[in-house]
Amino acid sequence: MRLSLVFPSWAGEFGLFKEAARKVSTFPPLNLCIVGAVAERAGWEVQLIDGHIEGLDLNEIVDRVAGFDPDLIGLTAATPFFRNALAAAKALKDSLDRPVIMGGTHVSIMKEKAFADELDYLFIGECESTFGEFLGQFASGKRNPAIPGIMSRRGGKILFSGEPRPLDDLDRAPPPARHLLPNHKYFLGSMQGKKRYTSVQMTRGCPFSCVFCACDLYGKKCRRRGIDSVMRELELVIGRYKAEHIYFVDDTLTLNRQYILDLCDAVESSGLKFTFEGSTRADLVDEKLIGRLRDIGLIRLSFGLETADPEVRRIIRKGVLLESYGPANRLCKRHGIETINSAMIGLPGDTRESIKRTVDFLCRERELHHVTLNIAMPYPGTEMYDMAERGLHGLRLLEHDYSRYQRYGSAVMSVNEISPDELIDLQQRALIRIYSSWWRIIPIIKRFGLGTVIRTGCAAMSAVLKKKCTRIMSRSASG
Repeated sequence: MRLSLVFPSWAGEFGLFKEAARKVSTFPPLNLCIVGAVAERAGWEVQLIDGHIEGLDLNEIVDRVAGFDPDLIGLTAATPFFRNALAAAKALKDSLDRPVIMGGTHVSIMKEKAFADELDYLFIGECESTFGEFLGQFASGKRNPAIPGIMSRRGGKILFSGEPRPLDDLDRAPPPARHLLPNHKYFLGSMQGKKRYTSVQMTRGCPFSCVFCACDLYGKKCRRRGIDSVMRELELVIGRYKAEHIYFVDDTLTLNRQYILDLCDAVESSGLKFTFEGSTRADLVDEKLIGRLRDIGLIRLSFGLETADPEVRRIIRKGVLLESYGPANRLCKRHGIETINSAMIGLPGDTRESIKRTVDFLCRERELHHVTLNIAMPYPGTEMYDMAERGLHGLRLLEHDYSRYQRYGSAVMSVNEISPDELIDLQQRALIRIYSSWWRIIPIIKRFGLGTVIRTGCAAMSAVLKKKCTRIMSRSASG
């Protein structure tokens, strides 16, 4: 039996920021690699197509899948790119008439609301425990198996046996099937130049309760792989796949201090040489920890600032003192580590004054090499989505087309009379202001390349000037 796994291209959704988005976010589809590993363990032959990294359009994807002649086709999608995945599903079904299954965060949250006609099955939640069983029953001819996590149809009726149990022992999962990917194509920019890289997950689950996050998909309990398991994967990706850089995709890299110190000891003993990065909280780093991480290869660390306004921080339950960020940024810079602070505008409770406070903070912090400034998106499954639907904290949800739920150049809510158009304008102006600081010019060029910086900057400036001219002409006409 054969399974085709498809990851459609998505960067075009980011409009004028698409080139920067492609360079900063070309993550290997680790979730499909895990699905592929489970399928191979079940005896299936697997094809994995990353249409994004290969720049394939739908016709090229269909041709590639047709050449493999699969018995089943699998897709995945996050909320903003669900439309892309459905378009791929329709094109594949129209051409090949094979059953299509879709998994990922969006369908796991939306369930039957995401069960479009183009799809034959949805896989809800984590796949390692039960997907192999589904494939075994599918191969034997059973098309509606009563297996937890699988949603199917019979005679127009949706069948669902409930969500699968979380995988308590992550070490039981097979290593992601990276041999199915064009590993030589994945690069990430850094201040040390462009590096061949891959992503690695050591933990699942997050104990925190930020209103904008849907990481409850993995639960509040943090499950960790054994250090030996992590080391085997690192040895594999560095030795076989020649990865120079690792992106640890854990929600909070330094959540368990001793676990990370044990990892440092293991990497040091192994003699493995690589660089890496991750994200954590500004109150979960200290001198010893950062020094040890730097010694084994840490070159970039991101802290989730979200907002510099105390009241907005309280509303979104960002349980980190604002005073933690300056020392954390300075600590990283002192150790030669690139620092990123991620922030959002349009959050619950935001006003023009609170947004200015956040942008002012980001402009003042000279220790910051990079800033991400997103427009807040009320993704389904988050408490912020419920707030927006109920009109709490000044929010008003105006758009239910999930393809519009982008973080750059798009806004789907108003907040305290700040319209979506104004939020987009504020974002573009803020990014120009933030990256016009002379101390950020070299880091951003090193990360993205001079050509990308110039083209994206010119596009953003052009958009701002165009809007300004439109407003002037509108006022003139009305006067």
